Amino acid sequence: MHRMYASLAVIIASISLIAIGSTGAFFSDSETSSGNTFAAGAIDLKVDNESYYNLKKCTNVGTSEEPVWKWQGSAAYPVPGTSCDTSFPLSDLDKGLLFFNFNDMKPDDEGEDTISLHVQNDAWVCMDLSLTSNDDNSSTEPELVTPDAPEDINNTWDGELAQNIQMFWWADDGDNVYEVGENPISNGVQTLYNLATSTPFSVALADPTHNVWTPQTPGPIPANKTVYIAKGWCFGNLSLNPVAAGQGVNPSVNSGLLCDGAALNNLTQTDKATVDVAFRAVQARNNPNFSCGGTNTRTAKITVIKQVVNDNGGNNVVADYQLFVDNGVVITPVTSGVTTTVVPGAYSVTETGVAGYVASFSGDCDSEGGITLAAGDNKTCTITNNDLPGNITLIKNVINDNGGTKTANQFKLRIDGVLVPQNTSQGVTANFPHIINEDAVVGYSFASIMGSAKCPAVLGGVVTLDEGESITCTITNDDIGS
Repeated sequence: MHRMYASLAVIIASISLIAIGSTGAFFSDSETSSGNTFAAGAIDLKVDNESYYNLKKCTNVGTSEEPVWKWQGSAAYPVPGTSCDTSFPLSDLDKGLLFFNFNDMKPDDEGEDTISLHVQNDAWVCMDLSLTSNDDNSSTEPELVTPDAPEDINNTWDGELAQNIQMFWWADDGDNVYEVGENPISNGVQTLYNLATSTPFSVALADPTHNVWTPQTPGPIPANKTVYIAKGWCFGNLSLNPVAAGQGVNPSVNSGLLCDGAALNNLTQTDKATVDVAFRAVQARNNPNFSCGGTNTRTAKITVIKQVVNDNGGNNVVADYQLFVDNGVVITPVTSGVTTTVVPGAYSVTETGVAGYVASFSGDCDSEGGITLAAGDNKTCTITNNDLPGNITLIKNVINDNGGTKTANQFKLRIDGVLVPQNTSQGVTANFPHIINEDAVVGYSFASIMGSAKCPAVLGGVVTLDEGESITCTITNDDIGS
């Protein structure tokens, strides 16, 4: 019995010790990793351009913060000190920047540009060049006697300028000069028309099987390394005269290209060609099967179809309208029924033409002519113009100064013999003669018809209205005195 109490005391003591120990300290350690992050890298393609025209350089004579671009050099044209916009610093091209913007070209004019490309991570890079129009634009007398067909305002492919501009593209080392050993990328000298009409001129600058700078060792453009391509053009015949490797000094002295426009005549006067130039970059890492061709197109296609409905006497035709697609930066003329290659984006389809028609949109356009084109899209928009009838409003005026009591409502007015209400617009067939008359009323004589310029001067007179044209004619009768 004594031993039992002793054991109990020991157990109680042990429990007490455990309770006391739980508020004390043991050896311990703690390790924390804070801010674990997954962050996507970027493939941010930047492009700049250095432009020469007739050996003059488009130069920033301002500052990097407030640039002022002027032509600099000794050639007579472009006029030294005049503004230019074909050179630009490292930029995104969606700001409306232009590699070509020359609006007063003459035979024998020439130019050279060097484009530098920059990516933040190793990237496959492709280039696409598309001719979007080759328009006769207008017809001058010297042009017509060459001979050349008169300008068709609804055909943006009736010009000859693109056939007479020759181009050459190559992988440059950054000195703006074509040198021996530098790799051509346009299959030699090509006309702008042959280079980019039926399909875009697309080049794999760097993909798993091509690299224009290191053809023997294909691979991506390395991150943070500047690479260059160059393009030369001539309004005439372009020939190659490369300087010795590593000897390129100044393209305003010798670009390695020769231009001769002496053989050109007046056929291309006032013609205009428009071109899209685009670059696309895609990550190289984990993307070993990328190809610049196939499904990886950067461009989109749009076909605008023009229809004219003449069910109210209209006589206009498709050729009376000029069609355009506008992405807010560039307005591109298009030809009805002809597919045009453009850059992806949101567009408005617009037109200029004759009055008297109401337009409606169908196909892939919305009701206001808006359309969004993604890369690879091939969409169609139809504009239908329906002629509006002419409109004639007849107003009756009665003079009772000799005791007459008739009111305007007691006179019957007629168009083409059909009774019409007063003060109400009546639709009539456009481009067709219409007779304005009234029924005679005893005791009253015709006094005048006044109003719009086309109102006839006498009862029974004829009026012909254009589509949608409206006139108002007031017929006055005077009571006859006894």
